[in-house]
Formats: sequence, C-alpha cells, structure tokens
Amino acid sequence: MAIAALTVGILGIPLFGIVTGLIAIVLGCLALSGHSRQWKGAAMAVAGIVLGIIDIAGWTVGLLIVLDAPALHVAIIDEFEPDPKSLNELPVAINRAMKSNVLIQTAGDLTHLRGSGIGSGVIVKITDKLAWIVTNRHVIDPNFGDDEGNTKGLPKGARLTVKSIGQPLTPGQLVWIAPHGVDLALVTMPVTSKELKSAVWNAEPKTTVGNDVFAVGNPHGLGWTYTAGGISQTRLQTKGPLEVRVIQTSAAINPGNSGGGLYDHDGRLVGINTWTKDKRFAEGLSFSIAFHTLLPLLPAEYHLPAEQLENETP
Repeated sequence: MAIAALTVGILGIPLFGIVTGLIAIVLGCLALSGHSRQWKGAAMAVAGIVLGIIDIAGWTVGLLIVLDAPALHVAIIDEFEPDPKSLNELPVAINRAMKSNVLIQTAGDLTHLRGSGIGSGVIVKITDKLAWIVTNRHVIDPNFGDDEGNTKGLPKGARLTVKSIGQPLTPGQLVWIAPHGVDLALVTMPVTSKELKSAVWNAEPKTTVGNDVFAVGNPHGLGWTYTAGGISQTRLQTKGPLEVRVIQTSAAINPGNSGGGLYDHDGRLVGINTWTKDKRFAEGLSFSIAFHTLLPLLPAEYHLPAEQLENETP
C-alpha cells in the first residue's frame, strides 16, 4: 500500500493531481495506520502523502490561474464606438473605408471557453438591408489552423456579433468559408444604419512595390483605427491547387486588425489584413491577402463584380 501511495503521488504530477493526490494521501495514511516496526515502507508512505499534498496544491493553483486568465483579445465591443468628431471632415477615401469597417467578436460556448476573440471585417456589398462582410477565417473560426480539410467553422453554440458605425451590436451569420485553407470567410448581418458603406475596388488594383497604402481595423479592440504605410513586396502562397497573392506591407497591423481592409492611396480595397510578425523580433512586416484572390473563389450566389466604384449604389 505504501508503494501504491508513492506511485499514485508520482503519477499525479502529469495527471489530474487533485484526484490522484487525494488517493495518494488516503493510501499513505492507510499504510501508516497498519504499520508496525518490523515492516518496511514507512518512508514510501510518507513520501506518497507529501506528493499527494503537493499534487493537490499545485493543480489547484494552476487551474485557478488558467480559469482566471482572460481569453485572448476579448473585450466589450459596444464600448468601442469611435468619437463622431473624428469621422467628420475626413478625406473621402478614408471616410469610405471607415464606414465599411466592422468589428467582429466571437464568443465560444461552455465547451469552447478559449474560442473567443475580436477581429475586423470589411463590408463589400449591401443588398436588401443585408450587409455582406469579408473577414479572415481565423477571426470567426477558432478551430482554423491552415488545414485544407478543416471545414467545421463556428462550433455549435458559439455566437458571432458585429459592431458597425451607427448601428448597435448585431448578430452575424457565417455563410461561407474559403476552400483549401485560404484564410478568408464571408459573414452577413442585418443593416439598420444609413451610415454604412461598402468598400470600393478596381478591376486592376495598384499593388506595385513602393505604393502608399493604409489599413483600417480594430487593433486590440480599438475600433476604426487608421494606420499608413507602403507596399513592401508582393508574394505568392500555395494553398492546394490555388496560388494566393499576398501583399507585404509596412502599415502597422496588430491583433484585432485581422480581417480588416488594406487600401490604396485612393481608398480602393486591395487586401484583407491577415497576419504580422512577432513585434518582439520584427517591425514593419505585415501581410494581407490580395482582395482579388477572393473574387474567383466565391460561389455564384455570393458573386462580387470585378470592380466597384464610389458612385455605384453600395
């Protein structure tokens, strides 16, 4: 019994120590209660009890730390309305980009406590009081991991909420996920505000190295943030049979910018901001999936034209 107490106490270190630690303490006490001076094993029984106490204490503290830690990028997004004065007298290009930007939050159910986060999206079409929003798949899909065969999307019970200018928190619906592990998705939401606009884009976008660009998104939940930079390089990424065009930019991209728009100098959408390098080791290394990569991937029912101009009905 003393040997069993010591063994269970050791196993409690990698296993669930709250249960195994209690078992080790009980076994150790039973071993000592029937122990005589002629029997060996008292030291092992005591060691089992000590390890059991350590297992329970260590696992309890560890669980409290994990459960008390906030989920990544979670915030109360209805507190992040931009100052209306900051939107007045903006240049036309930036104004339109701001009004097409949305803030997206996913909230996991009880079985997906870590499936919560905040990101961005771009309104690309408004029809019949319904907004069509392009975003990154990883913003709304906590299971996404560049897996070509992973098509699960939102887990059952998870909630998708969208915040836009002039409109309260609105439930969103995931309607499409890009194939072959491309980090793009399409979300819809009802429209009640007349302030919302859809982004504009060219049939032949200007993505030449050295061109000025700017990003609009919600870094760390700070909604409707503008950052400027340039195109550092254009690159190609292979996803199954697809060749995805990626724009490398020096515009500041941070967690929460994911899914937001990258625009050229004239305010035309050229990319969907996707990821950045670790800021501890690099600056000015951010990446955006070229918007025109999306167009041929969309099913017919979600068709977007090759270009959308400012004077077109959004």
